Amino acid sequence: MLQNFRSQPRNIKLDKLACLPSVKVLEDMRQKAMVNAGALVELPFGDDAQSFNLTVTRDVTHGSWLWMMYRDDGFNAGLEWSHVTHNADQIYSLISNSNLGFILNKQVQPLPTSVQQAHTSVDDNAPKTRKGTLQGNLKNIQIGNLFQSINMNQMTGRLEILAPHNKAAVFFVDGNPVHAALRGAEGTEAMIQLQAWEDGEFTFYDESVNVTRSIQRGLIGLLMEGAKFVDHSKYLTKGGLTHDSYLIPVKDVDLEQALTKGVDCKLADVISIYKLIDGAKTWGDIQRDLELAKSEWVPVMFNLISCGLVQISTTPTKSTRQSATVIKMDWQTVQAFEQSICRTDTGLYTQPSLLYFLSQEWFKYEVMEVPFSLLVFGFANKTEPHSQLIPFRTRAIEDLRQKVFKTKRKYDLLCHFGAFSYAMLLPLSTRSSAHRQAEILAEICATIVVSEDYERDNIEFRAGIANIPEDCNTLDDLLTLAERLNVLGG
Repeated sequence: MLQNFRSQPRNIKLDKLACLPSVKVLEDMRQKAMVNAGALVELPFGDDAQSFNLTVTRDVTHGSWLWMMYRDDGFNAGLEWSHVTHNADQIYSLISNSNLGFILNKQVQPLPTSVQQAHTSVDDNAPKTRKGTLQGNLKNIQIGNLFQSINMNQMTGRLEILAPHNKAAVFFVDGNPVHAALRGAEGTEAMIQLQAWEDGEFTFYDESVNVTRSIQRGLIGLLMEGAKFVDHSKYLTKGGLTHDSYLIPVKDVDLEQALTKGVDCKLADVISIYKLIDGAKTWGDIQRDLELAKSEWVPVMFNLISCGLVQISTTPTKSTRQSATVIKMDWQTVQAFEQSICRTDTGLYTQPSLLYFLSQEWFKYEVMEVPFSLLVFGFANKTEPHSQLIPFRTRAIEDLRQKVFKTKRKYDLLCHFGAFSYAMLLPLSTRSSAHRQAEILAEICATIVVSEDYERDNIEFRAGIANIPEDCNTLDDLLTLAERLNVLGG
């Protein structure tokens, strides 16, 4: 399985562990990969029944760390998952959620004290086995007041928030936030975005914290910046900016002169977004190309709209379709064929169609190295990390199709994936672009009544993203990784 990697020079194989590797061990692996540029660091762990190989290597060109975990139970061997991150805590979470049977079924050897804390936190952190010291819903308390309450009481532990469209975790030490993460953001960016959340069940777990610090600023400064972010976000929402809105540039306006009336933001950020606005793209389409964090593009959009540089419309002012004079292309035949590979009850592409389209993207990648992403999503029970996904009712699928079709690019494909999950094939996309599409999709799904058989507060959106070549290099690994993250709520 590791033959290709072992052909590289300076491989580092560590001693086998009989237990789950701790965050400290994973961080040591990362440091070895950084010091020994281009080397593959391999850590075997497991028991007699099944063994695992965790590898990490650093891409010197891009400065990124590629982690891969393989499983061998004596009958089958293969890649469990691959992930690109510099954060050892994220890898620890992935391993902890991989349902490694030997951890539960075998009494492991005693560990050093520093490692025991990280190891035992797997069970301690599980909401279904622990009761939090602070619980409630953001409908009843502003999240800024919640943060201040934790700060004033000098609490240490983890705040977990489960919202309809996303989930977040914030870690505090003596009342000060040291790390935060949600889908699409972490650190200071996550803390700022969180302050716009007005719905979501929260639980604070009083426990020791062992995470890599990603927040260096004090809470008061974060709250002040978050307040401006919330004000600008609400302005955009009230102004009618949605994912399916068309943005129309106002002609004959002096950009720099008009911005003198706006709020502080970088002129380069304004120009980068303004260039993408052409009257033909939806805001959802434009978002896919943004390299800015949400806390950066929100004030930009506030300025463009409030200063009269851009108008919001429900219809485009510029067409991207070919001229009606072109008569050789039989679009009716194309549509008839398209319908034949869609399910008649939902209008979505069948799973065999998805596999065919994936093969075509793979062939393009082989020849031209054109990247593409697979986004798998669905809904599952909040309190059961490994629970099966729940079925969408017929009306929900129709709502999903209509809303996604208004925001997706014309070559993106919305398909069935398995019994109760769905997938989007995103050609010509990077992993970051796919992440932004996942955020849009989560917000769309939050507006849909998925099923009348499940209380909305008890279910959550889950999504898995895999990209070739950023995450893996085969279609089998792409499908496996995207599906696994979907089940685990990645």
